[in-house]
Amino acid sequence: MNKRLLIIGPKGSGSRIIAQAVEQTDKPIRKVANLLYNKKTIIVPSQYLESPWMHKHIIALQQEAHQALFLLPIQSMKKSYPPNFAQVFRIPLVGVITYKTDDYSEERVLKAERSLKEIGIKRKHIQVDLTDEKGLLTLEKHLNMK
Repeated sequence: MNKRLLIIGPKGSGSRIIAQAVEQTDKPIRKVANLLYNKKTIIVPSQYLESPWMHKHIIALQQEAHQALFLLPIQSMKKSYPPNFAQVFRIPLVGVITYKTDDYSEERVLKAERSLKEIGIKRKHIQVDLTDEKGLLTLEKHLNMK
């Protein structure tokens, strides 16, 4: 079975933009209400994260993934993840603080880093400017993907 990158994030976190970069395609990834399986990625719709009764489905998806990204947009600091949600995952996790150049501030990044710790991601996290093509192209390097 081909293990994929599991991408989890609230509305506006850039999951489709990141998936498009990982998939290395120019074709935009469409927004859907259900799980979206691509060649290298699985995108979890934000509705799954917003509904506590769907969390068990997100957790079960780790069986099909080699790594998971927990996206956290700095422009919306609404608490989207339950505390310590990441603790139940047994695959490598990467916290990804997403932003657009106009939204960036050190204060917002520090808040996002604290939120990642509350979620249970204590070690590895990266920052990705969703408007910077170079940053998106180097994302795979940071994720140790082939």
